[in-house]
Amino acid sequence: MIDVFWDGLTGGFEGVWILARVVIPLMVVLEVFKANAWLDKANRVIAPPFRKIGLSQDGAFPVVVASVFGLTFGSGVILSNIRENRLSDTEIRISGTFMALCHALIEDTLIFAVLGIPIWILVVPRLALAVLASYAVLWFFSVARPRLS
Repeated sequence: MIDVFWDGLTGGFEGVWILARVVIPLMVVLEVFKANAWLDKANRVIAPPFRKIGLSQDGAFPVVVASVFGLTFGSGVILSNIRENRLSDTEIRISGTFMALCHALIEDTLIFAVLGIPIWILVVPRLALAVLASYAVLWFFSVARPRLS
């Protein structure tokens, strides 16, 4: 009985240690990026491809943040942009769709890569599905829905 408890305890600590080696440096990088406004600069470079799925630079920023650092940070950014009326209703829906399917893309990929899973298997399907679903939302709210009204 004690052996099972001990094995579970040590196995749990080993798992936490593996995750901590990835998550803690990512959180430090996030804070450095935020302090130096590098996320804003990166967004100007990364945002143009998001125009094809109906997102402006303001709409792409929460998606970029959520894709890199996770849903919590991305949601905070999108809520801030909504309060400041910087996003249209369609952009909010597209951002939410993309974030739901592709949040923490970098973080999750690094965690699972440490466990030995091929990176392309983790990135390509999620990214493709997020783009297709976001484009479908754009199409529905800009083409199909107005015709139904």
